[in-house]
Order: sequence, then structure tokens, then C-alpha cells
Amino acid sequence: MSRWTAWVAAGLLARLLMIAVLLMSVRFVLANHTEVELINIDYYKLQSYSYVVASAIIGLAGSVLQIPVALYLLCKSKRMTTSAMILDISMGADMVISLVLTSGVSAGFGATNDVLHYVNGATWKDPAVQKILKDYYGRAIVALILLLVGMLLSICATAVSARLRSKAINDREFDGA
Repeated sequence: MSRWTAWVAAGLLARLLMIAVLLMSVRFVLANHTEVELINIDYYKLQSYSYVVASAIIGLAGSVLQIPVALYLLCKSKRMTTSAMILDISMGADMVISLVLTSGVSAGFGATNDVLHYVNGATWKDPAVQKILKDYYGRAIVALILLLVGMLLSICATAVSARLRSKAINDREFDGA
């Protein structure tokens, strides 16, 4: 196996793992609920969690679209020179996916941390409500950790894309193309 093939395979593996982790994250966010209603509103639902789900879905969509590119690079790399344009688009897409996932992770952790601070600091008429909300936000952290792992895998895929692009351009200049 050549180094090029190993790099492409590593990028493909990172993307496949990222898809699995992001799917689990979305599932945990959507399955996490509680029956607590305060003043006829769902106090515990944060708009940031909607953004977390949206960022995970955008990351999923981008990763799924990158799989055919990685498979193309894996199959064609031994027979022909890879187009730098494909690698430019792949690297740009990976950078956007990483940025979106990073913002989703920070929004989710920031909101959860802030709300937990208020839940812990408030005086509750019914202490059971405070426990229910603490449990809810504790489960939300699990989904956010999975999103964080997905973000780290996305950064790995971005590094692989940058490495492949750099190698393709250097090989092209060396060959005199």
C-alpha cells in the first residue's frame, strides 16, 4: 500500500467514524426529554440544542458527500494523477464542516453550562424538578461529547485533505506538469 493510499484510507475512516458518532449525537439530543413544564413552556429546551442538531446534520451531510470523493481518490490514485481541483473542494468542504461542528460544540456546552449554573443556584419549590432538570442536562452533555468527538474526527479529515492536496501539488510540480 502506498503512502497516498494510506492517507486516503485514513481520511475515509475518519469520515465514516464521524458519520457514526454524529448520528449517535443527533439521536441522543432528540431522545433526551423530560415532562417538566414551568409556566406552560418547556423551560428546559434550549435554542442552542436546535443549533447543535443542525450543526450535526450539516456535518453528516458534508461527510456523506465526501465519501464518494474519498472512494474516487482511493480507486483512481494508482492509475492517474489526481486533480488538484477535487482536492481543493474536498479540503474546503472539510474546513467548513469542522467550523460548523466547532460552533455547534461551543454553543451546546456554553448553553448547558449556563443553564446548569442557574438550575443549581435557583430555589425550587419542588426539589424533584431541580433533580429532573439536572438529569436532563447531564444527558445532554453525553450528546455534546459525541459531537465533540465528531468535531475532532472532522479536524483529522481536514488535516488528511490538506496533506493530500499538498502532496498532489508537490508531485505535479516535481513532474513538470
